[in-house]
Amino acid sequence: MKTILAPFDFSDRSEYAFNFAKEFAKAFGARLILFFVIPREQALFAKEFMVETDFSIPGYSEEKSIRGKKERVIKQFETIIRKNEVQDIEVSAEVDVGNPAEKILEAIEKFNVDLVVMGTHGRTGINLALIGSVAEKIVRQSPVPVTTVKAPGFLRSRDTLNGPI
Repeated sequence: MKTILAPFDFSDRSEYAFNFAKEFAKAFGARLILFFVIPREQALFAKEFMVETDFSIPGYSEEKSIRGKKERVIKQFETIIRKNEVQDIEVSAEVDVGNPAEKILEAIEKFNVDLVVMGTHGRTGINLALIGSVAEKIVRQSPVPVTTVKAPGFLRSRDTLNGPI
């Protein structure tokens, strides 16, 4: 095992999963890649708002907006890497824009990933059917093993949108 991908959404669940990924990376001497996907809708919100309201921002461009978001995410990753004990392993951060599940699957191929370690919301039943689950899609479609980690304090049968118990 040489490369571990840790999809990250800056939630407590993904930070908890990151700790597992970090331990796997230490145990196997593997490289760890933190990976964040900016949903395309979020990246394009300002542009759509301006078109719908005939409002304009001088100097605005979609590329600048996306580049700015990516730079902010990389800075957040740098803070996480600094505050966690990762000096024994190689850690890098990557950011992409698009559908999270699709981009994670592309990253598996692009970075020649051997294992994916990711947090899960633990949704079941109707909540899973209505909201969907990036983790569930990755588990079903990944060409490599996927370890999903659910942070303690959340019950399986309860939608985590309601918060910890």
